[in-house]
Amino acid sequence: MKVILTLLSFFLCAQINAQTHQVRGRLTDEQQKPVGYAGIFLLRASDSTKVKAVVSDSTGYFNLSDVPKGKYFVRISYIGYQHYNSEPLELNGSSLISNLGSISMLSDQMALNTVEIKANKAAIVQQLDRMVMNVENSIMAEGGTALELLNKAPGVTVSESGELSLKGRPGTMVMINGKPTYLSGNQLANLLRGTASNTISRIEIMANPSSKFDAAGNGGIVNIILKKSVKTGLNGTVSANGGAGRAARFGGGTSLNYRAEKVSLFGNYNYFYQDLEGSNEVKRDFYRDGMAAGKSPYNSSFQQMDEKAKLRSQNFQVGMDLFLNEKNTLGFLVNGGVGKYPTIQSTGNRLSDRETGGLLWDAHTSTTGKERWTDMLYNMNYKHLFNDKGHELSVDLDYVSHFSKMDQQLDTRFSVYPGGVLPAKKSRIGDLPSDNDIYVAKIDYTLPVENLGKLEAGWKGSMVRMVNNLKYDTLQNGVYVPDYSTSNDFIYREQIQAGYINLKKDFGKLSIQAGLRGEYTYTKGHQLTTDSLVKRSYFKLFPSVFLTQEINDQNRLQLSYSRRIERPGYWDMNPFRVYTDPFSYEEGNPYLRPSIVNAFEFGYGFRSRYYTTLTYNSSTDVISSLLGGNSELAFQRPENLATFKNYGISFTATVDFTKWWTGTQFVNLFRNNFSIAGQKEEESIKGTSFTFDSQHTFKLGNGWKAELSGLYKTKVISGVFTTQSYYMVSAGGQKDILKDKASLKLLVNDIFQSRQIKQSAAYGNIATYSHSRPDSRAIVLSFSYRFGGDGAGGKQRSTASEDLKGRLK
Repeated sequence: MKVILTLLSFFLCAQINAQTHQVRGRLTDEQQKPVGYAGIFLLRASDSTKVKAVVSDSTGYFNLSDVPKGKYFVRISYIGYQHYNSEPLELNGSSLISNLGSISMLSDQMALNTVEIKANKAAIVQQLDRMVMNVENSIMAEGGTALELLNKAPGVTVSESGELSLKGRPGTMVMINGKPTYLSGNQLANLLRGTASNTISRIEIMANPSSKFDAAGNGGIVNIILKKSVKTGLNGTVSANGGAGRAARFGGGTSLNYRAEKVSLFGNYNYFYQDLEGSNEVKRDFYRDGMAAGKSPYNSSFQQMDEKAKLRSQNFQVGMDLFLNEKNTLGFLVNGGVGKYPTIQSTGNRLSDRETGGLLWDAHTSTTGKERWTDMLYNMNYKHLFNDKGHELSVDLDYVSHFSKMDQQLDTRFSVYPGGVLPAKKSRIGDLPSDNDIYVAKIDYTLPVENLGKLEAGWKGSMVRMVNNLKYDTLQNGVYVPDYSTSNDFIYREQIQAGYINLKKDFGKLSIQAGLRGEYTYTKGHQLTTDSLVKRSYFKLFPSVFLTQEINDQNRLQLSYSRRIERPGYWDMNPFRVYTDPFSYEEGNPYLRPSIVNAFEFGYGFRSRYYTTLTYNSSTDVISSLLGGNSELAFQRPENLATFKNYGISFTATVDFTKWWTGTQFVNLFRNNFSIAGQKEEESIKGTSFTFDSQHTFKLGNGWKAELSGLYKTKVISGVFTTQSYYMVSAGGQKDILKDKASLKLLVNDIFQSRQIKQSAAYGNIATYSHSRPDSRAIVLSFSYRFGGDGAGGKQRSTASEDLKGRLK
């Protein structure tokens, strides 16, 4: 806190007696729609010398700050519009803010008819509060899944079970189009597997979000923005792709959009198919009374698992925006997704006596799983513009329905067993359903106040109901009978009421944004099987502060702080068991407490191309999986660890090596320190990690383009688990055809099949070592064709419920 106060004092003192001016305004077209990304130039009236230059934001607003006294005029130019020159401005100190109000840009029809605009977004862009990975039109986004694409995002690590960490910090929340997914664990993994990567426009990585966002997510927020056409008239796309990894995969989809003066209609459909083959090896060492130095395990087991899976996924979206008048817009949206993920797994399990060297048993298990899910989101939204200066009100109403079901059967036979007498076949049948209903309402209000800044306030209320009636039957004397010891009927309810206020004010070159969010949470978990009830009720405050100091046009400093919370995933609190084989399972914990994190960042930016960020995060009651059991049966269960501290420094650089070669490099060095409350005394697990992400684009001319990406990660500590280092290299090429209306793309993902996950853990009386070989290497050829109008307009739709879906696990 002393460091923060010292830096804050430095920023404020630098502004004392500063008598600089600001020139503000907003650009609109002839239909009163915002004109974004136009160039605004402040010129000296005497000789037309350029003094300042900025670009309007996506809503048309601009702000020329830190302007000395003098006489000026404003010039605005943008392709497709006539040049605009303002009346002379006399800035003499009597008023520090000059507001030009709404400026109407007139269309230049000759320019529109003769000029063709082609632009490529940088692969990675560092903004004030987030890093943006632009993947729309990228070769790397073809023929894969959102889960695979997230693994290529700078600083993001995704496990095959759907757990995300950001810059080494666990507990990261996933949003889609600004809305929480309300899913986590395997359900989130299936949603990301079922989302084709070529439907994604960009990935926003927010390590330190403001108070306007939900406070959930210890590691921050990863926001996946899906593609949506912003063209006027009737337009659309069709696409198809095909290829193979260890087995075949293909997909395809179409989108159709129509926009007129009073209405916008849009819809899309995508189908995705993958045959996957993977393997996993797990070794477990079992100890008596802990793993003290010099001790040897008394038993060891070795499992070899081979799995074949068939992923089938269909996703669709239908929406409508009604432009009632210039100030009121009403919208409706339906998002849907259905999928199947049947698996066949063959597992060998050998248990050895380490003291005698003998083989105790050799078991072979065949596991079949038939998982299917249905996700539906219904949204109604309303937006009212009080004026053209940013004074507005928006309302969102959401209903989310998620249903998933896993039918599981495990059949085990022994070829070796103690005493030489082989037992009869063991068999277990599982029925694992999950039925979830989520209701969300949200109101956001924005008010620009003269001499005060931009005021934002809002309220959000959510209600969640989750029902899981898990049943297991075991084979006894040739008949399947209910196994009440492992079955469980669980109902979970949650209500969250949240309100926030956020204020942003510019003081010349210093910008300050301060916010406070308050969230009241009530939860009730009821195990009907044992009639056990766990209730929690708490209110938490989550402040946030962002300071930005513009030293000059090329140098900028930023300091931020936020307090966040990680609530347990819905399924994490369900004490059900999911068997991976007859000798191991995972279960939930109804007594989990929320984790609280304090996150600090200090950053420096140079020329808007080079960024350095220092981070420090401190968390209490971190939720992580721990190990338990014995040689007969081992399990994993989430627990609250004692504390977690994360220190880090990251570098981002975008470099134009030549006119045809552009690259973005991301380097992150961090240290994790977990203090775990052990059985006898507190145990500290810590380690330093390094990640390097390099992405390159080559413009080869004549419609050809190539991309190359590389990723390297050293070992990472996450609770009791350590993931070993790995690297991944991918490359692709693209050719524009049919007068640039269509594209052919060829991608080779994970060329050297080097993304193999090796993980180890030691806790209590068990040490584990695993080696997973996912089906990550694939070659995919894709084709896309675009048709329809070329006008601009439209908006990206987000809804109120996107932060809760990330917890359905």
